[in-house]
Amino acid sequence: MVNINRIILLLVTIVAGVQIVTGIEDYGTIPIAYYTFSYGIFLVSALLMLLLGVDIIEHDLAALATSMLPLGFSMGMVAVFLPAYHLEYGLVVSILYAGLVIQKLRHQDKSAMLFQIMLHGLTGLILFFMPLVLVIQGTVNPGYLGISVGTGLVAIAGMALAFMKSGKPILNKEQIYTIFPSVLLLAVVAFSVGIGSR
Repeated sequence: MVNINRIILLLVTIVAGVQIVTGIEDYGTIPIAYYTFSYGIFLVSALLMLLLGVDIIEHDLAALATSMLPLGFSMGMVAVFLPAYHLEYGLVVSILYAGLVIQKLRHQDKSAMLFQIMLHGLTGLILFFMPLVLVIQGTVNPGYLGISVGTGLVAIAGMALAFMKSGKPILNKEQIYTIFPSVLLLAVVAFSVGIGSR
């Protein structure tokens, strides 16, 4: 791994760690729990890549872990802005995630991909469009759009990995390994700006 990527991954762990410790204090207990969980995924993912190499992102367990990232952030947003639907939304995404895990463990790749698409589609819609709606309504500051930006970055990285695994890569493996840490850093910074701008 090139040294610059090691520095970038170290920065990801620092940003995520700072957010866990001090960056989400203005929220209630439940949203803080969800946001802490997702920043923890950022932190642990960066540490594992730092220690084991960026190629760990190809492992099935990495796919399961990264699927929890948008799940946690979207649950936090729903808990803050749509509390009446918090339990129902939590039930739906939990069922989808459980289906993904079960099918991955059974090595049913096609059905696992279906659950992953549904899970990421639902959580991605919440994370991308809800900040836009909230900013238009004047409910939050424009900086909250950082969540939409972070979601877009995570989606781009996820699509690049999905195409690589399908055998129809947009970028070759080395290119993906090179840019992935930078995308991760930009995403965690964007989420931090957004969540801190309410």
